[in-house]
Amino acid sequence: MNYGAVLGCCLVAIAVVMWLLGIDDKESMIPSLLNNVLIIAGIAYTVILFRDTENNGFISYGDSLKLGTSVAFFSSVILSFYTFIFVTFIEPDYLNEIIELAEQAILESDPEISDENLDLALSMSERFMQPHWLLILGILGGTFVGFIYSLIISIFVKKVDLNSIT
Repeated sequence: MNYGAVLGCCLVAIAVVMWLLGIDDKESMIPSLLNNVLIIAGIAYTVILFRDTENNGFISYGDSLKLGTSVAFFSSVILSFYTFIFVTFIEPDYLNEIIELAEQAILESDPEISDENLDLALSMSERFMQPHWLLILGILGGTFVGFIYSLIISIFVKKVDLNSIT
Protein backbone atom coordinates (compact mmCIF):
# COMPACT_ATOMS: atom_id res chain seq x y z
CA MET A 1 0.00 0.00 0.00
CA ASN A 2 2.82 2.40 0.85
CA TYR A 3 4.50 2.01 -2.52
CA GLY A 4 1.16 2.39 -4.26
CA ALA A 5 0.70 5.68 -2.43
CA VAL A 6 4.19 6.82 -3.40
CA LEU A 7 3.56 5.86 -7.02
CA GLY A 8 0.21 7.66 -6.96
CA CYS A 9 1.82 10.81 -5.55
CA CYS A 10 4.51 10.65 -8.26
CA LEU A 11 1.82 10.34 -10.94
CA VAL A 12 0.01 13.33 -9.47
CA ALA A 13 3.28 15.29 -9.38
CA ILE A 14 3.82 14.55 -13.07
CA ALA A 15 0.27 15.65 -13.85
CA VAL A 16 0.74 18.91 -11.95
CA VAL A 17 4.08 19.65 -13.62
CA MET A 18 2.62 18.89 -17.05
CA TRP A 19 -0.31 21.19 -16.33
CA LEU A 20 1.95 23.98 -15.06
CA LEU A 21 4.21 23.69 -18.11
CA GLY A 22 1.25 23.49 -20.48
CA ILE A 23 2.29 20.08 -21.77
CA ASP A 24 -0.98 18.47 -20.68
CA ASP A 25 -2.34 19.02 -24.18
CA LYS A 26 -5.03 16.45 -24.90
CA GLU A 27 -3.26 15.41 -28.09
CA SER A 28 0.21 14.99 -26.58
CA MET A 29 1.61 11.53 -25.88
CA ILE A 30 4.25 12.75 -23.42
CA PRO A 31 2.12 12.58 -20.24
CA SER A 32 0.77 9.15 -21.17
CA LEU A 33 4.22 7.82 -21.96
CA LEU A 34 5.69 9.19 -18.72
CA ASN A 35 2.83 7.75 -16.67
CA ASN A 36 3.14 4.29 -18.20
CA VAL A 37 6.91 4.18 -17.77
CA LEU A 38 6.53 5.30 -14.15
CA ILE A 39 3.81 2.71 -13.45
CA ILE A 40 5.90 -0.11 -14.91
CA ALA A 41 9.00 1.01 -13.00
CA GLY A 42 7.02 1.46 -9.77
CA ILE A 43 5.45 -1.99 -9.94
CA ALA A 44 8.73 -3.68 -10.87
CA TYR A 45 10.65 -1.85 -8.13
CA THR A 46 8.07 -2.72 -5.48
CA VAL A 47 7.92 -6.40 -6.40
CA ILE A 48 11.70 -6.76 -6.59
CA LEU A 49 12.19 -4.89 -3.32
CA PHE A 50 9.60 -7.08 -1.57
CA ARG A 51 11.12 -10.23 -3.05
CA ASP A 52 14.66 -9.36 -2.00
CA THR A 53 14.10 -7.75 1.41
CA GLU A 54 10.93 -9.23 2.84
CA ASN A 55 10.76 -12.65 1.21
CA ASN A 56 14.34 -13.97 1.35
CA GLY A 57 14.89 -13.44 -2.37
CA PHE A 58 11.91 -15.49 -3.50
CA ILE A 59 8.45 -14.67 -4.79
CA SER A 60 5.89 -16.75 -6.64
CA TYR A 61 4.19 -15.61 -9.81
CA GLY A 62 0.86 -15.26 -8.00
CA ASP A 63 2.28 -13.24 -5.11
CA SER A 64 4.09 -10.96 -7.54
CA LEU A 65 0.88 -10.48 -9.51
CA LYS A 66 -1.11 -9.66 -6.36
CA LEU A 67 1.49 -7.20 -5.11
CA GLY A 68 1.81 -5.44 -8.46
CA THR A 69 -1.94 -5.17 -8.88
CA SER A 70 -2.41 -3.78 -5.36
CA VAL A 71 0.28 -1.15 -6.02
CA ALA A 72 -1.54 -0.19 -9.22
CA PHE A 73 -4.87 -0.04 -7.37
CA PHE A 74 -3.67 2.31 -4.64
CA SER A 75 -1.83 4.54 -7.08
CA SER A 76 -4.90 4.75 -9.34
CA VAL A 77 -7.08 5.72 -6.36
CA ILE A 78 -4.79 8.66 -5.59
CA LEU A 79 -4.48 9.72 -9.24
CA SER A 80 -8.23 9.43 -9.76
CA PHE A 81 -8.99 11.60 -6.74
CA TYR A 82 -6.56 14.20 -8.08
CA THR A 83 -8.29 14.02 -11.48
CA PHE A 84 -11.66 14.48 -9.79
CA ILE A 85 -10.40 17.56 -7.92
CA PHE A 86 -8.71 18.87 -11.07
CA VAL A 87 -11.79 18.68 -13.32
CA THR A 88 -14.18 19.83 -10.59
CA PHE A 89 -12.32 22.74 -8.99
CA ILE A 90 -8.99 23.57 -10.65
CA GLU A 91 -9.90 23.42 -14.35
CA PRO A 92 -13.69 23.08 -14.70
CA ASP A 93 -13.62 23.79 -18.46
CA TYR A 94 -11.27 20.86 -19.08
CA LEU A 95 -14.10 18.40 -19.81
CA ASN A 96 -15.76 20.82 -22.23
CA GLU A 97 -12.48 21.09 -24.13
CA ILE A 98 -12.29 17.30 -24.37
CA ILE A 99 -15.87 17.15 -25.70
CA GLU A 100 -14.98 19.77 -28.32
CA LEU A 101 -11.93 17.74 -29.36
CA ALA A 102 -14.12 14.64 -29.59
CA GLU A 103 -16.56 16.51 -31.83
CA GLN A 104 -13.72 17.64 -34.09
CA ALA A 105 -12.34 14.10 -34.26
CA ILE A 106 -15.76 12.68 -35.16
CA LEU A 107 -16.26 15.28 -37.88
CA GLU A 108 -12.77 14.64 -39.28
CA SER A 109 -13.23 10.88 -39.33
CA ASP A 110 -16.74 11.04 -40.83
CA PRO A 111 -17.51 14.41 -42.46
CA GLU A 112 -20.82 13.02 -43.79
CA ILE A 113 -22.20 12.23 -40.32
CA SER A 114 -25.73 13.42 -39.73
CA ASP A 115 -26.46 15.96 -37.03
CA GLU A 116 -28.60 13.39 -35.24
CA ASN A 117 -25.78 10.82 -35.09
CA LEU A 118 -23.27 13.48 -34.06
CA ASP A 119 -25.54 14.65 -31.23
CA LEU A 120 -26.04 11.05 -30.13
CA ALA A 121 -22.30 10.37 -30.05
CA LEU A 122 -21.58 13.59 -28.17
CA SER A 123 -24.36 12.99 -25.64
CA MET A 124 -22.91 9.54 -24.89
CA SER A 125 -19.47 11.09 -24.48
CA GLU A 126 -20.81 13.82 -22.20
CA ARG A 127 -22.54 11.23 -20.03
CA PHE A 128 -19.26 9.53 -19.21
CA MET A 129 -17.22 12.73 -19.05
CA GLN A 130 -18.56 13.64 -15.63
CA PRO A 131 -16.16 13.94 -12.67
CA HIS A 132 -17.70 11.04 -10.73
CA TRP A 133 -17.46 8.73 -13.75
CA LEU A 134 -13.85 9.78 -14.33
CA LEU A 135 -13.12 8.87 -10.70
CA ILE A 136 -14.69 5.41 -10.96
CA LEU A 137 -13.35 4.61 -14.42
CA GLY A 138 -9.91 5.94 -13.47
CA ILE A 139 -9.66 3.54 -10.55
CA LEU A 140 -10.94 0.59 -12.59
CA GLY A 141 -8.82 1.43 -15.62
CA GLY A 142 -5.66 2.07 -13.62
CA THR A 143 -6.06 -1.19 -11.73
CA PHE A 144 -6.68 -3.12 -14.96
CA VAL A 145 -3.63 -1.61 -16.68
CA GLY A 146 -1.56 -2.34 -13.58
CA PHE A 147 -2.84 -5.92 -13.62
CA ILE A 148 -1.73 -6.32 -17.25
CA TYR A 149 1.69 -4.82 -16.47
CA SER A 150 1.96 -7.06 -13.39
CA LEU A 151 1.19 -10.14 -15.50
CA ILE A 152 4.22 -9.36 -17.64
CA ILE A 153 6.52 -8.11 -14.87
CA SER A 154 5.79 -11.18 -12.73
CA ILE A 155 7.15 -13.46 -15.45
CA PHE A 156 10.57 -11.85 -15.09
CA VAL A 157 10.82 -11.22 -11.35
CA LYS A 158 9.46 -14.48 -9.93
CA LYS A 159 11.92 -16.71 -8.11
CA VAL A 160 10.66 -19.92 -6.62
CA ASP A 161 12.46 -21.46 -3.65
CA LEU A 162 13.10 -25.00 -4.84
CA ASN A 163 13.89 -26.12 -1.28
CA SER A 164 10.43 -25.22 0.00
CA ILE A 165 8.51 -27.17 -2.66
CA THR A 166 7.16 -30.39 -1.23
